[in-house]
Amino acid sequence: MQKILGIVASPRGRGNTEQLMERVLRAARDAGAETKLFTVAGKTIKPCVACDACTRGKVEFCVQQDDMLDLYPLMKWADAIVFGSPVYMGTMTSQLKAIFDRARSLWRQPGGLLQKAAAAVVVGEGRWGRQEFAVQTIWWAAANHGMIIFEPDADVCAVANEPGDVQRDERALAAADALGHRLATTTLAVA
Repeated sequence: MQKILGIVASPRGRGNTEQLMERVLRAARDAGAETKLFTVAGKTIKPCVACDACTRGKVEFCVQQDDMLDLYPLMKWADAIVFGSPVYMGTMTSQLKAIFDRARSLWRQPGGLLQKAAAAVVVGEGRWGRQEFAVQTIWWAAANHGMIIFEPDADVCAVANEPGDVQRDERALAAADALGHRLATTTLAVA
């Protein structure tokens, strides 16, 4: 059974990105996967302070005592991680960037991110809302951690201007269903 983690890096709770991620995870569960959801809304994920305590083995994860400590075990648990972000200034949110930066402590750990599948769910304003560029920045960050980009054509790009708009983006809803199903039914090569 595949283990799929959805990370929603939107500061808004129950927003369009979270709604779309829930659709991905529901499709994955319907196809037999085990899923978990982590949202940053209402949580504190501080930026990396480059102290190197994590890479030198001085701490298990990080010296900073914040909500990232709850996310590390989930990231290790997953076979695949779907990173969800609204498009801010043409790229992923600062919250998601902080998660990628802070995940460097997993580099030295068994069950870290190496060889895990990565996919993206992004929501931007308008059809040309820089969704594709946001997906590419997520790919680069995931690849930097040694993750494998899961079927690049499977990522989900949605258009939403107001809360709930994503529910009217039929193309994005179909893509979310397809991504969840494909993640659940594809054999993922995990190191």
